[in-house]
Amino acid sequence: MIFDSIHNKENYKEDEKIYQALCYLAEMKSWEEATPDTIIQKGSIIANPVSFVSKEEKNCMYEAHQKYIDVHYIMEGVERIATADVSSLQIKTPFSEEKDIGFYQGDESGSYLLKPGEFMVCFPSDAHKVAMMEKSPKTVKKVVVKIRV
Repeated sequence: MIFDSIHNKENYKEDEKIYQALCYLAEMKSWEEATPDTIIQKGSIIANPVSFVSKEEKNCMYEAHQKYIDVHYIMEGVERIATADVSSLQIKTPFSEEKDIGFYQGDESGSYLLKPGEFMVCFPSDAHKVAMMEKSPKTVKKVVVKIRV
């Protein structure tokens, strides 16, 4: 898992796909520029805008993917994301190969408050509990980039 500011994207040049995703995100000036199913690299990197109202942690659950790395980039609002190694969690909904997602429950290893301009990279071993509120429910606008592994 990586948690950082988009201003530090140059630190990730060694990983071509992550760097390419971060360069795309750094170019975005507003959430309105984001369009669904934007292909950054054909067959490998795709971006989607996501808007939601954050909620209490008890209403959220861990998710994990096997085919993709997720890059969560906050454009507006604040989102808390908890992470844990997927192997340390209990299965809530079995993994779906077709949808590339499984849902889990258990204790977090860490929790991060993402603000505009910050991103989190979640690898297949990183279960992530998203959409959690800071103090009260607020609208969050972010872009999620999916990188094929």
